[in-house]
Amino acid sequence: MSDTAERIFTGGPVLTMDPAAPDAEALAVCDGIITAVGTTRDVLALCGSSTDVVNLKGRALLPGFVEAHGHPTIMGLAIAPPAVDVRPFTVPTGREVYEKIRAAVASAPGRPVGAYGIDLLLQRDLTLPTRVVLDEISPYTPLVVVSNSGHAAYGNTPALLAAGITAATPDPSGARFVRDAQGEPTGEAHESAAVIALMNTVANDLLDDDHIQSALRWSFGRHARVGITTVTEMAAEPRLLSALRTAAEHPDAEVRLRAYVMGTPDLAADPDRRFAGHAPAHDMFGISGMKLWADGTPWQGSIATSFPFQDNDATARIGLDHCAHGTMNYGPDELTDLAVAFTAQGFSVACHVHGDVTFEAVLAAYEKAAATAPERLRALRPRLEHCGAVTANQYRRAARLGATVSLFMDHVRWWGDVLADDLFGPDVAARWMAARSAVDAGHRVSLHNDGICSPTDPLSSIATAITRRCHPSGRVHGPDERLTVEEALRAVTANPAWQLHLENEIGMLRTGMRADLAVLTRDPRTVNPDRFQEEIRVEATYLSGRLTWS
Repeated sequence: MSDTAERIFTGGPVLTMDPAAPDAEALAVCDGIITAVGTTRDVLALCGSSTDVVNLKGRALLPGFVEAHGHPTIMGLAIAPPAVDVRPFTVPTGREVYEKIRAAVASAPGRPVGAYGIDLLLQRDLTLPTRVVLDEISPYTPLVVVSNSGHAAYGNTPALLAAGITAATPDPSGARFVRDAQGEPTGEAHESAAVIALMNTVANDLLDDDHIQSALRWSFGRHARVGITTVTEMAAEPRLLSALRTAAEHPDAEVRLRAYVMGTPDLAADPDRRFAGHAPAHDMFGISGMKLWADGTPWQGSIATSFPFQDNDATARIGLDHCAHGTMNYGPDELTDLAVAFTAQGFSVACHVHGDVTFEAVLAAYEKAAATAPERLRALRPRLEHCGAVTANQYRRAARLGATVSLFMDHVRWWGDVLADDLFGPDVAARWMAARSAVDAGHRVSLHNDGICSPTDPLSSIATAITRRCHPSGRVHGPDERLTVEEALRAVTANPAWQLHLENEIGMLRTGMRADLAVLTRDPRTVNPDRFQEEIRVEATYLSGRLTWS
């Protein structure tokens, strides 16, 4: 490596996220690696005739953001143009949802159509897309509508026929097909395996390699625009691992990728199975572990809680009986068997969990996995994903086990009022995504946007973590659970890098680490928290020193 820098950044604050030296004045890069971090005088001593000196002009340089829990594949397939994006962030009303779906069906006669992103709680006038409703729109070809959470899908009769779903079809492990009083499928499917069965009837034509590569390139570009340099694919189907590796290892890829494979009972039962793409980790691609879904989503009423859902029009809209508590996707024993099996195979487990009752079952599963080899479990850094209703005591117990948590903070931004007014009441909303409790329990907390379930934007996660304001009302839910700006910044940089076992490569600006960088309009530590999103934006992103967005 040359002593002369290829590029030097100076003229603005350098926020390293390195606790040993959190602030610097300048940074040098050569061959994609950080070669110096320090004072302007010392770093400029590495300047040569061909060095590109970037004058930050007061802007701030930070580590590139790490999306701890993303879904770049479904992002590219479900909302990249010309996909039918009906999420509440883009289509606010139910009337517009059906207008967009009808237009898509009319423009593709004889072809299957999928639409992504309905939300019965935010799109208040939306009529449930039952089999009957969807048959009226598309009587002869498959039509599938997926919820914004990704935990429910709705199909018409041709979609059910194409998927082979009948009254005799058994429910998949950890999922179910909703049935009427006669046992016939209504077209509604809940949780991953059942949702995927419906989605495949409209998506299989999209799964050729050329289309997947195009979709992933689009998705990677969207991540780079918001300062992300590493993204985690948190629902990797084994058949798509080779495509993910190909996309991530392309010379022009804008992000590096780490994948968690969907952890099925079949994989747990066959420790010698080797899925396509399961090769030694490369800088740009690697498999980090297995993903399990212990429960579902509050927006479908499918989480197990010690407190009931409220009994009102909103909960009736999502299909809940009076004062329901929700359910888990697995029985505790089945969940434990999966966690134990994957841990024994050397995989870190990332478990989707929202309800506090579900969290108890996940803790018990991890405790069983740790029973014979507690240090092995701790070394694998098993994860707990989302963690909506988790209590301070549960966070402390998880920390003692060596588990680590990633919070879907923008639940509070987009659904804080729904949680307070419709689902659980203000006390539960105030402790939903209890980030302060998690940090105080000793966790290296990460924040995420969960792919397309909320707009992918780490700055939004930071803003919500430091204010806990709901959009658009401006109401604050749980001010005692706020993080400081510094804590929130670490939660989208150094902490998720550590969770992915990449703490020696990314997440901090330290000599010898990869030059993954984000340039912000100003030092985020100096901004009024209530104006954070108005005053801070990403101006440039670099991956291993290569400009990926400006």
